[in-house]
Amino acid sequence: MAKKYKIVLSVLFVVLVAVAAVVVSGVLDVNRRAELQPSETQQDDRSADYTDFFSTDTSAALPLLKTTLDGVYYTMSKQGEVTFYEISDGAPAKLGETGSFEVKAECSSQELPAVIHYLERDGHVYGCGLFTNLLYPDVLLYDYGFFEVTDMFEGMSGKRLLMIDVDSSRFYSNDKVFSEVFALDGDNNAKFLLSENQRTVDFSARMKTDYHMFTNGILSQTGSNVLFFSSRYYVEYAESGKLDIFTSGGSGENVDNVRYVVDIASLHFWRTDGGVRYFTKTADGFELRSVKAADADPEVIERFSGDINKDYIVDGPYLFNKTNGQLYNVLTGESASVDYGGFRTGFKADTFAISPNGLYCLVRGANTENVAAVGLVDLKNDRTRIYTDEVFGFLASAVLTDKGEVILSVANGESGSSYYQLLGDFTDAPAAEETTAETIEVR
Repeated sequence: MAKKYKIVLSVLFVVLVAVAAVVVSGVLDVNRRAELQPSETQQDDRSADYTDFFSTDTSAALPLLKTTLDGVYYTMSKQGEVTFYEISDGAPAKLGETGSFEVKAECSSQELPAVIHYLERDGHVYGCGLFTNLLYPDVLLYDYGFFEVTDMFEGMSGKRLLMIDVDSSRFYSNDKVFSEVFALDGDNNAKFLLSENQRTVDFSARMKTDYHMFTNGILSQTGSNVLFFSSRYYVEYAESGKLDIFTSGGSGENVDNVRYVVDIASLHFWRTDGGVRYFTKTADGFELRSVKAADADPEVIERFSGDINKDYIVDGPYLFNKTNGQLYNVLTGESASVDYGGFRTGFKADTFAISPNGLYCLVRGANTENVAAVGLVDLKNDRTRIYTDEVFGFLASAVLTDKGEVILSVANGESGSSYYQLLGDFTDAPAAEETTAETIEVR
């Protein structure tokens, strides 16, 4: 079976050589902005001036995105230039990189090159690099690839982990999905982390990107077996959206194994001492379940209505309902409610971010008139600040820290050619009587 797909891939590859110019010219735009546009009406009834909470910093002209290192962020240009930052005295401060190296990774029987810029801190590593056809015009089949280098999983061979996301729409996203996964040896040679023997090609002549999928949310796994996402059991030549959780081979053998959990609802799971927690669809919504082993019966922990991918946002272990503001911790079962009463009528969230300790969160969205608004929620003190301004219609990324820092990257004008940061700190916020509302009800 594997030999048949290799022959198909070879034939399709030869055909694509004849149309190389078309493929090479199809470079995707990696400078996409949020789709929400500002209102055309005058917004003179804004609830408050956002500058009473945020300060503006233009030193980083690109969105600040999270690394796997605590308190470290990066920016990347479309030319693959990488700069590392930390927040110091309320402003981004540049960090010198530890080094850089060139790497080539085999994808669909060809090598994708990139230069990795990396930083080592406290025994951990994070690095990233970029492949595009503008940088490497001789490569066919692929026009984009974001390379990320992190610590290797415990119990797995290899010095470091290399992953590649080939979807350019996630270039300015903290939630990338990596379809190509490798182990780096001491000389930074990339070798397949998992078996590729049963992987098939799609109609673009590339290996299917849903064969194995990794996210940053599952990188903290421990043990000799690694759980990952896959759609390989559904629709032979199309990515159907149906997902399973797979486990790699044990005892250091990186081979295909059985499905661990069948037909999950989203690209999220959490490994706990009591088992793996995940979402699965039901007739009228979805459930949070826990399972201790691949052949064990799952335990239903909580039931939810709606579509998890349309009506909810997951950030860390938190599930947020965009429509009614309900917030649920999938690990502890604790819940809270972000009251939309202070927002304009018809408000619905499209962005949610929460600090890892669950004390601070941000909600961004718009009402039926497409007026953008941001709510800053201090869960610790049960207070919300609401700001309405067109600047929040161009939000590229949002990060909240355990220290109460808020880091928003927004586009400098409608073109999105450059960005700046809005920086706030809950601990330096105005006194209670200056806040717009006390709208958090924790139960």
